[in-house]
Amino acid sequence: MSFISKLFSSASRSFCAISAMLRLSPALFATAMPGYAGATDAGLLTEDAFLDALPIVLSASRLPQSIDNAPIATSIIDRNMIVASGFTEIPDLLRLAPGFIVNYDNGHTQAVGYHMLHDQYSRQMQVLVDGRSVYEPTVGGVPWTDLALTVDDIERIEVIRGPNAASYGSNSFTAVINIITRHPVLERGVTLKANAGNNGLREGFLRYGGNHRSFDYRITTAWREDEGFDDRFDDKTVKLFNFRGDYALDLANTLMLQLGHSSGSRDADNVFDELIPPHTRNVYGQFQQLKWTHTVSADQEFYVQLYHNQNKDTNDFVTTPIAALGGAQVLLDERRTSNRYDVEFQHRLRPAAALRLVWGASARQDEVNAPAFFNTTRTLDNRIYRIFSNAEFAVTEKTLINAGVSYEDNDIAGSYTSPRLSLNHHFSRAHTARLSVSRAYRAPFLFEHEPDYRFPVPIPNNVLFFDGGDPDPEEITSYEIGYIGSFPRIGASLDAKLFYDRLEHLITYMGVSNPLGLDGTAAFFDNLDNVTIRGIELSAQYQPGDRDRIHINYTHQEIDGTDNTSKGQYSIAGPSDNLNLLASHDFDHGYNASAGFYYLSKMKQLATNDIRGEQKRLDLRFARTLASGGNERTFALVIQNLFDDEQETRLKNNIDRRIYASFAITFR
Repeated sequence: MSFISKLFSSASRSFCAISAMLRLSPALFATAMPGYAGATDAGLLTEDAFLDALPIVLSASRLPQSIDNAPIATSIIDRNMIVASGFTEIPDLLRLAPGFIVNYDNGHTQAVGYHMLHDQYSRQMQVLVDGRSVYEPTVGGVPWTDLALTVDDIERIEVIRGPNAASYGSNSFTAVINIITRHPVLERGVTLKANAGNNGLREGFLRYGGNHRSFDYRITTAWREDEGFDDRFDDKTVKLFNFRGDYALDLANTLMLQLGHSSGSRDADNVFDELIPPHTRNVYGQFQQLKWTHTVSADQEFYVQLYHNQNKDTNDFVTTPIAALGGAQVLLDERRTSNRYDVEFQHRLRPAAALRLVWGASARQDEVNAPAFFNTTRTLDNRIYRIFSNAEFAVTEKTLINAGVSYEDNDIAGSYTSPRLSLNHHFSRAHTARLSVSRAYRAPFLFEHEPDYRFPVPIPNNVLFFDGGDPDPEEITSYEIGYIGSFPRIGASLDAKLFYDRLEHLITYMGVSNPLGLDGTAAFFDNLDNVTIRGIELSAQYQPGDRDRIHINYTHQEIDGTDNTSKGQYSIAGPSDNLNLLASHDFDHGYNASAGFYYLSKMKQLATNDIRGEQKRLDLRFARTLASGGNERTFALVIQNLFDDEQETRLKNNIDRRIYASFAITFR
């Protein structure tokens, strides 16, 4: 069957499912949102107001654009959605975006993937916090628990659903997540918040926001502990601090300074390796970010940004007795320290009435010291230099072209160019079609490039990971047909896309037999697999009035992978169907209720080759907010996984029913 026929076959099945949902929608809306049946035009937004309210995104092309002008499918997780979800951990918020999978290796090691999720080291997405990349450069992945950031610090999350290396370089491979924190001008006074519930959840939060003349600032400190999963040794304690200050030097110049620090303990086990006993790790992280912005006019601006991230992990423990060594025990010291230094320049301008342009350059240095992973005490480094540009050209009043490209030079992977081209046509103010094609690359991380992990005993064949040659960068070519529609009369909008992604040269590790390896095998990284992902993605919002909001996201996809190694298994690394729904209603007297439903069809269990059955989860949140004399108090009760849907998994990482209460008070 040809690609086109397969794509439209998938689309047909998906639209049938959506049609069935829409046939039920009147009853659903009437049940979920009291007052719907009696809604009148007076209660709805006017057509002009509705169309003018289309979100502006900053991350898709680095140009401020409405979603229907962006060159790639983009979703916004806004502050209202964040609060309504009841989530207390940042990666869970990505459940609210189309096509995203959130899973846990243990209670403090989360993994997020777009369309598929191979393992806990989600190396193929770019994750930014206010434009600062937060990837750990040793083995890849995002240290979500150690970001020195709380859910309450976040204003919104811009989710770019597709490759965007043209804007953000390597790792912007399948998606880009830009977490945008709350501006200090929105935070005045003192806020205290506490969460407590089963699973040992205890969380405290203190924030102060103020200003002095032209300087706005906020300071946050927080503490959290929980007991992870019931059958795992995975408790965690997190202590964090962050600061953001914005200083207006004059009408044209502003400075933003951010600092953060996190530390804590992580109980660790390994359900697959009996040599690794339950033990406790200690982690430490910090960051500093400085950004100077100079505004020439509404159409011209440039900035210079510098940041530094540091992550430390002191993971050392004594193994259980090893039979091959006569029952001896061995000290394993997997401590590692990584530093990332980055400087970036960007210039945005409008050279002509129909043309907007952004261009810039960056330089980055990653430094890693991890003796166990590289068999050396010296610090390894990797330098990356990049230039980028994106042009938005209005061919006519209704037709827009976006063309972007980046060139990157990487000490590890060499040089490569990542282009993107899109055409947006507005049939009317309310209906837009988008065609786009892009290519992106992902450079290997240091451990993929030159691993040398040896079991610390002076015997032959003690190598567990070795350098089997330099893997090439992974490559993706992505095609997208998109539609963005607004229906002001019913307060609804729809974002739909058909997609076809070809991922080549995926880096996977493979085991080989003697003479390497303590147990007769050792592993190396290489470009071992190719994957094709095709499908349809739908994202709908319904807002009949100021009190009600419903968000529905649905993805149907087909994954074909070469699966050349048992560690790959890409063809089953993602669900064929992914659905999430978030509904909220504001009642009188400050009451609010919301419900979230999250569904994944069967897929490969994280870090195993087991198939995990379909996952269904229903969360509820009930809250009341009281305001008086400028102060505000919020009481909330959250129930997660209401029906206690459970599965037997080898990782024992299935959430049970959890209930927690929350109280927050703000003094202004």
